[in-house]
Amino acid sequence: MIIFLNVSYLVGGENEIDFDTLNISAKQIKNNEKTFIMPGAISSRDEIGSQTQSIDSIVRSISGSYTNTDQSQGTVQVNIRGMTGLGRVNTMIDGVTQTFFGTSADNGKFHTGEGTLGNSSFGAPIDKNFLVSVDVEKGSFHSGSSGLMGSANFKTIGVDDIVRDGNTFGFLGRFGYGTNKVGPNYMGSVAAKTELNNGYNVGALFGYAGKKLKQNYKTGGGDNIEDKKILNETFDPAMPESDWNKKYIDVSPFNPKELTQKPNSYIFKFELNSNDDIKSILSYRKYDNELAGRKINHDTYQFDLNYNPISELINLDFLIAYNKGTQKYNKNATIFSRSDITNGLSAKNKALTIDISNELKFDFMNNIFLTLKPGVNYIDNKYTNSIDYENTPGAYATPFQPKGKQKIKTLYLDTNFEYDILSIATNFSLTNWELSGFKPECDVNTNCFPKAATDIKKSDTNFNYSTILSAQLHDLFSPFITYSKTTRAPNIQEMFFGSNYGNSVNPFLKPEVAKTWQIGFNSFKHGLLSDNDSFGFKVLYYKTKVDDYIYNKSFYTTDKFTLHLNSANTVTLKGVEAELSYDMGSFFVNASYSHEKSDAPTNETYGGDMFGYGKIAKLPEDYATINVGTRLFNEKLTLGAIIKYTGKAKRIHPNDYDLGREPTDDPNDLFASRKEQDLPNIPTIYDLYATYKYSDNFNLKFEVQNVFDKDYVDALNAFSTQGNQEQYDSNWNELYIFSNKARGRTFLASFEYRY
Repeated sequence: MIIFLNVSYLVGGENEIDFDTLNISAKQIKNNEKTFIMPGAISSRDEIGSQTQSIDSIVRSISGSYTNTDQSQGTVQVNIRGMTGLGRVNTMIDGVTQTFFGTSADNGKFHTGEGTLGNSSFGAPIDKNFLVSVDVEKGSFHSGSSGLMGSANFKTIGVDDIVRDGNTFGFLGRFGYGTNKVGPNYMGSVAAKTELNNGYNVGALFGYAGKKLKQNYKTGGGDNIEDKKILNETFDPAMPESDWNKKYIDVSPFNPKELTQKPNSYIFKFELNSNDDIKSILSYRKYDNELAGRKINHDTYQFDLNYNPISELINLDFLIAYNKGTQKYNKNATIFSRSDITNGLSAKNKALTIDISNELKFDFMNNIFLTLKPGVNYIDNKYTNSIDYENTPGAYATPFQPKGKQKIKTLYLDTNFEYDILSIATNFSLTNWELSGFKPECDVNTNCFPKAATDIKKSDTNFNYSTILSAQLHDLFSPFITYSKTTRAPNIQEMFFGSNYGNSVNPFLKPEVAKTWQIGFNSFKHGLLSDNDSFGFKVLYYKTKVDDYIYNKSFYTTDKFTLHLNSANTVTLKGVEAELSYDMGSFFVNASYSHEKSDAPTNETYGGDMFGYGKIAKLPEDYATINVGTRLFNEKLTLGAIIKYTGKAKRIHPNDYDLGREPTDDPNDLFASRKEQDLPNIPTIYDLYATYKYSDNFNLKFEVQNVFDKDYVDALNAFSTQGNQEQYDSNWNELYIFSNKARGRTFLASFEYRY
């Protein structure tokens, strides 16, 4: 049977975008298949919680999307087309922008050529077990939720994900364990719903999840990550052993004992819906972890309301959310090798989000459709810490989380015009942003202005827009072209970054502006080669030019300081992305491929001589993921393989100071930008898995990751550029160490039970 279906796609919480009427077979469309229906660079992944693959691997399987990994953070750090962080990527959970900024403690040994400094980066604190799907939008935006390069929205489980149709009670439980210091990993959630006599129905959900993940794993070939030592060629046996004179140097990328994760997560939802027009959800999430010298607590309170009576002019959405993230540092923790500031040290982030919108639909002559969605979004974001700067000597010269406030107010309008096979979707937003914080007095920078300590407040208003023109010429050829202009204001961490008093504060930073062209086409068809198969394909080319790109650079007068600057040159990013899916029941394949070139400058703080604000973000030249398998015995048994290819990848050269200095007669020469250094070739990694569906309620899964036990350094990992990755021989020639190896062969077993 053939039906006509108008597809609505959830992208940001409860926000819907309607697309052209599609002629498809009467078969339920999976969330992954919407990747090939929606025009533009939009991709989805579902069933995240049920997968044995890490959240990083799942996001990396999306074309143009990657993650920065950092064992000291415990968060998801989404990277889109080589950019990451607040504002560059709008990372959301249930439609709410995540603003958490984590700073790990260091081990205080890096001055002796060993040990590691702490890392700092933005990330979303969430347990994968609570996730249902992720939607990634690149190079365009909707409903005001623009990031400079795009957005990623993670959706959490709801009552209907646990309680099956016709039931009033449901249970979902998962448990997994693995070799090589993985596990246990577990989750239990219960939910119930019932219909009331007054036409309303209520539902409630409670879930708890936890895991244990150790980092003293074995790398490919069987070596232990914490037992990485090299012979010290400058060792003098005639001298007593000390931190500066020892026979062996520890070049382990981190101390595994400080990076063992044991997070605990909770989720609660209460839903009240009418049969006709009202849907509401009150939710609470909690994430607790102790990692890298501090306790992490993150609480989220959220309320969603949709009012949709029988009217084409009313479809009202309301969202309000409050996030609170706290990091409390242990007494024995050190920050930049200083233990005197960590006694009672804490850092907090509080963010309030409000969003209101209404969708109006118009039908002209039964063949012209117009949808309008005006709305307003408000974010109030604040960072604080407990350091007593006035009474702590040198505190203003210690890189740590800066204090500051950020307010973003956005008016937006989404429109969608449809006529026959043509569709034009436009998105406009007018954003007013305001930053405020404190600038200490200038010390060594003779060009620093203003010289005196002062409060800084900066604001501006920017207009953004995005347009997608598409035509459904054929099921196998639906071309589209998009153009967008997006703006990112400087964030608190850039404007008020402190590495040397007021010398490191630049109150004259301008917003980044990106203009992006994209052209490509979609293919989607049920019944391509057989009656029951499905085929999807998307390919596109993009080119982005970024003006006033924000980066940081080190200067030297009588002391070294780091300053965030706007690049005088336009940054260009361009690439090709493709995704493929084919499923005929007994056989399936899903694949993605990405290729990008970028000339973005390298940040000084990506290096190992101070807190890395995100580390290197440049994507590998190209990367791909292929998931191929077969279903046997009436599709109860699934056998599959996941193949991960990574092209040439880089790290920031671990040399702290003089590498790449350009010759000059100026004694106050600035340090040249940090050079990049190729990582050793990353081999293609193979994972094998088997899933057995014993019944509708119970299934088992076995997986072997890194089957061939390859020894390699993973791309975009924060610990690849630590200072101890550079050593010297007896002639003081530089030796480059690549000891930050990924996990070797790992066996995993898990089960999932539903009731």
